Amino acid sequence: MLKISRLTDYGLLAAIYLSRKHGEIVSAREIAEFYHLPVPTITKVLKTLNQGGLVQSYRGVAGGYSFDNDPETVTLGQLLELLEGPWDLVECETTDEKGHARCSIRSGCPSRRFMFGINLAIKGAFEQITLGDLTRGSVPVPLIDKSALPTATSRTQ
Repeated sequence: MLKISRLTDYGLLAAIYLSRKHGEIVSAREIAEFYHLPVPTITKVLKTLNQGGLVQSYRGVAGGYSFDNDPETVTLGQLLELLEGPWDLVECETTDEKGHARCSIRSGCPSRRFMFGINLAIKGAFEQITLGDLTRGSVPVPLIDKSALPTATSRTQ
């Protein structure tokens, strides 16, 4: 089942915290203490966010991390991809490093068309939510573009 890992959840929390402190340099310890989480775990996700270019890191005694970008331009989909790596709901939509489908029966699979639509709808919903939305705690409506889903008539064909 689709499930966001604990590290990804913590990474989202860290990104939200830094977004709320926009432009300020914040230590991993401050974020960890705010959420009552282990400092090494927060440090790990902050390194991932830094390596992905989302947050900046600063060394030294007054060092830490900052988010200096516009939170409205960063989507939940981008955050998930950065923290989890490339993902798809079903294996048939996942490709290897050469761009080849990982599923050997992909071309003949009767459920692929529907799963493709569901995969697009879920990823599309994640792309509609920005870090700004997460920071404010608001959800844009509508989240799912129903036109991307297979229709009832296509199910009977």
